[in-house]
Amino acid sequence: MTSEIKHVAVIGGGIMGGGIAALFANQQIGASVFDLDLPLAKKCIALLEDPNAKIPLLYTTKYAKYIKPFAISQYAEELGKADVIIEAVPEVMKIKKQTFQEIDKHRKPGSIVATNTSGLSVSGMVDGCSEDMRKHFLGTHFFNPVRFLPLVELIPGKDTVPGVIETMRDYFVRIGKKPVVGRDTPNFIANRVGIFQIMKVFQLMEKYGLSVDQIDMITGPALGNPRTATFRLADMVGVDTLYHAAMNQYQNCPDDEEREHLKPTALLDRMVSEKKLGEKTKCGFFTKEKDKIKTLDVKSWEYKDKTEPKSDVVRGARGYARAADRIRAMMGSSQWPGGDDVVCRFSREIVLASAAYAMNRIGEVAGDLLTIDNAMKWGFAKEVGPIEILDSIGLEKSAEMMQECSIRVPQALKDAIGSTRTLCKQTPVETLYFDVGSKSMKSVPARADAILLKALKDRNKVVRENLSARIYDLDDGVLLLEIASSILPEMNPIDDYVISMIGQAIREVKKGHRALVIGSQGQNFCAGANIQMMLEMAKARMFTQIEQVSMALQMANMALYHADFPVVTAPHGLTLGGGQEITLAGQVRVAHAELYCGLVEVGVGLVPAGGGCLQLLAQLIETTAKDKPGPMPPAMKALDLIGWGRVSKSAHDAIDQGLLRPTDVIVFDKDLQIRRAKEVAIGRLTGFEPIPQRELTLPGKGGFYVIEDNLKGALKQKKVTEHSLVIALKQARILTGGERASSVNPVDENYILELEREEFVSLCGMPKTQERMAYMLKNGKPLIN
Repeated sequence: MTSEIKHVAVIGGGIMGGGIAALFANQQIGASVFDLDLPLAKKCIALLEDPNAKIPLLYTTKYAKYIKPFAISQYAEELGKADVIIEAVPEVMKIKKQTFQEIDKHRKPGSIVATNTSGLSVSGMVDGCSEDMRKHFLGTHFFNPVRFLPLVELIPGKDTVPGVIETMRDYFVRIGKKPVVGRDTPNFIANRVGIFQIMKVFQLMEKYGLSVDQIDMITGPALGNPRTATFRLADMVGVDTLYHAAMNQYQNCPDDEEREHLKPTALLDRMVSEKKLGEKTKCGFFTKEKDKIKTLDVKSWEYKDKTEPKSDVVRGARGYARAADRIRAMMGSSQWPGGDDVVCRFSREIVLASAAYAMNRIGEVAGDLLTIDNAMKWGFAKEVGPIEILDSIGLEKSAEMMQECSIRVPQALKDAIGSTRTLCKQTPVETLYFDVGSKSMKSVPARADAILLKALKDRNKVVRENLSARIYDLDDGVLLLEIASSILPEMNPIDDYVISMIGQAIREVKKGHRALVIGSQGQNFCAGANIQMMLEMAKARMFTQIEQVSMALQMANMALYHADFPVVTAPHGLTLGGGQEITLAGQVRVAHAELYCGLVEVGVGLVPAGGGCLQLLAQLIETTAKDKPGPMPPAMKALDLIGWGRVSKSAHDAIDQGLLRPTDVIVFDKDLQIRRAKEVAIGRLTGFEPIPQRELTLPGKGGFYVIEDNLKGALKQKKVTEHSLVIALKQARILTGGERASSVNPVDENYILELEREEFVSLCGMPKTQERMAYMLKNGKPLIN
């Protein structure tokens, strides 16, 4: 059997096939894409290497070179090179069986063969194939888009040898995916429960007379789901795909206790018959007309302007940071004030029905409840699993509310109430879950190879903490500073508390430690500064205080960069504005592959003023000196990145753009990022020397005038607005070195920092910049005024 994956073949170059090929290319593993003919295979690769792709599946378009196109007529000479072959042809059993008969003729013995199917019988696909192929065959159900949804369901066939599952599971963990092992049942784990949930939403929508916009308001983040909620998700996935998955479940699960509720509703039937399939037909539950989103009114069957429905229940729930608290608030209770609100009644039914259905699948689709919950979290991006939420509600209370909603209480829930009185529990060393067979708690040990911050907190390893940050002792003389906002945990904005904690972290290291790591394990590293605070100060004309805040962040970041001990930053997810400035303050960065970083202050009418302009300039001078010598290219490159607020599509792309250094480290498994950052910090101790203060050679006034002419030309051509021109000129002044710099007169760091503060404060006083800040706070996107 294959012990190392060096080459992969993907059969079918459609959306899923392309995504799977990109997954391996991102690991710099060669991938052969086979399609009916060569032009189709080439089209697959062309879509992947499109730099303007709406959903970039490659970390960097340069990795397209690892993917080669072939026609299926070339199986004989090419297929035998693959260690792993993954089929991604249409979801039609006849086509899949024919495909595997052909693969069997040309594969090398011992190579692993997989089907990417969302619910067809895995074993049935290889009936009649060779024994060696059946032993090395499995199902691999990826979720679309393959790069961004971590779940991979691994489904052994009836003849699959255990080593095949172990090999693929180990590989996927290593590259940062989240594999779970399921059983060969219709729609497997996540789709089996997920399809039930969506069909239940359709029924409750009709029961309570709710609109499409109301449903998406309710079933989004307020209930612990992504912003795509229900109907936005249906349009993205494809209404027909949803329909066929539901029919597959309805037709092939005759013993399902909810079978009659799995059948697609009349609404879904009509959507499919009229080709209202979502994004693929440009109309579904939503459509776009003249840059305006419209929503399907299911009663009049007309598209009407999208509304923003209001609900006191939803508004109240959104005030909670923890998903479990939001869900409880949404559910309410018939005994509580507001408990009879239609939103509460809808929420109670969908949450409890989903939990009951998921619990009834234990032993059928997977061996335990933990696997089902994880599949739902990793495949549907749910913040809380459908079963574990019952612990937050209370098991007895959950059973009582199920009976109120006419939902049959699962036997597993009754057993848990009578024995362990809990379903899931996490400790620093293990995760405990209720085992339905033994009616006792079973243990899954925590990963021994990962540093988990929650476990450190439980072990009293927190040295200091405040409302927005904390310091941990990672042992071995290394401290960790975590940005962890208690108010906005999704965004982790920089505020006075964060800046203060940076200073405290530096002092703590000097008390007897050796190195500092700055990182976190939340959804995002840091999405920027606290705009609300800055806007309020700007409106109050507190310009001296604004400058002091800017200077405090600058000094903190410079203290990190020039520290007399190793400082390693570990960014991931959204790392924007001030978050990127803290990242640049790291002497080395250990970035997660999924890094979306940039100095995006232009979106709120500002310039980077926490040392971002200085650090980016210095970095670009260093990295572009060989290919583009002279002071102008780094200044122009920095202006392009800052002026357009460019954001990386990955850590690899951040290196390509110059937002990170080529020498920075990239990790694929987010759980291992902190451990790797600690290792890098310790590795720097040998022979460590502080980074000295720098002098920068910049183009000065001459370079500024060249940029000014270009920008004024862009204004005449209406490529930029007048206020955008004002901001760009202030950026240009900083990046060209102000009035002191020239090609023969370097300027020191402090002067660039002074320019940052000066232009930042001046922009804060401008009404149009304040408009941009207010718009971003209200709408979550930039205003170009």
